[in-house]
Amino acid sequence: MTIWRLHVNTSGGNCADVCLDNNVMAMGWSITDRHIENFTEARKKKICEQRVNINSYEDYEKLIKKWKVYEGKSYVPATVRKLYWEVKPDDLVWIRYKGIYYLGRVGDTSQWVYNINQDNLQKDAAIQRTDIEWLEVGDESTVPGFVATAFIKGRTLQRINSEAVQIFSQHYYNTKIGKEHYQGLTIEANPEEFYDLLSPTDCEDLVCAYLFYKHKYIVIPSTNKKSTELYECILLDPEDRSHVYIQVKKGNVDIDANDFRHLQGKVFLFTSEGTVKNLDSNNENIKCISPIWPEELFKFAMSDAATNIVSDSICYWTEYMRKALK
Repeated sequence: MTIWRLHVNTSGGNCADVCLDNNVMAMGWSITDRHIENFTEARKKKICEQRVNINSYEDYEKLIKKWKVYEGKSYVPATVRKLYWEVKPDDLVWIRYKGIYYLGRVGDTSQWVYNINQDNLQKDAAIQRTDIEWLEVGDESTVPGFVATAFIKGRTLQRINSEAVQIFSQHYYNTKIGKEHYQGLTIEANPEEFYDLLSPTDCEDLVCAYLFYKHKYIVIPSTNKKSTELYECILLDPEDRSHVYIQVKKGNVDIDANDFRHLQGKVFLFTSEGTVKNLDSNNENIKCISPIWPEELFKFAMSDAATNIVSDSICYWTEYMRKALK
């Protein structure tokens, strides 16, 4: 089975209500009047006559090939093909609407349809997959980081390739419906799966909480700015008011310690899957630069010491892992 992410913005606006109200996955490329507005009147008339008689993917494909509706190309857009050929029963799909995430299961009777009516044409949402069971999940704090970041960019419909997200999605669905629809789920409390569930912001917050626990360093929120790409923010050492800088990377991203040697203060570097390069404690220029190892940070996150000083989002995932293990 596959975990999908679907963007619900089309050329006609947002079609989330079409999805949720009708238990479908909906997307654009609906052969709307806007798509053919630059065609000749005779050509537009022919397309409109044929549009109302589309009863299958094959009918849709024939019209697209004949009239080259999209950018003069004689083939069906890739995302529409994917919805028809690749989405299967028992797949799970994520959408986001007004900051709230929803998880849908593709039902056994799901079919690709071209559902033409005035509302669907207006919203450019006639391309659909039927029999989708939608469940409301919650805001960003309640979804895995891989899910949240999947909505930043990318194609309308794309896979979320994360084993941790697949296990979470299946586990969440089972919990909501009250039975083991997806069976044989195993969740391991290890750093790799844990960081898959966190968002980049969660990782930054966790590092700050860890440094508060270990050294009582205080975050200065106003120092978290786009103009300071070298570090996430500045923390203050209450012992002597010296500055502490952090750089946090989620994923397989390397960090070069040499980039930070000019900073006047302590530096802590964290990457969940990458490497901290040029880290040499004997080098006088970078003696105040320290790595935070993923295993070390994970151990802190799962400890009782972290419970009352980490964000709700992080606490959600640590509790989720503990409950799943039980």
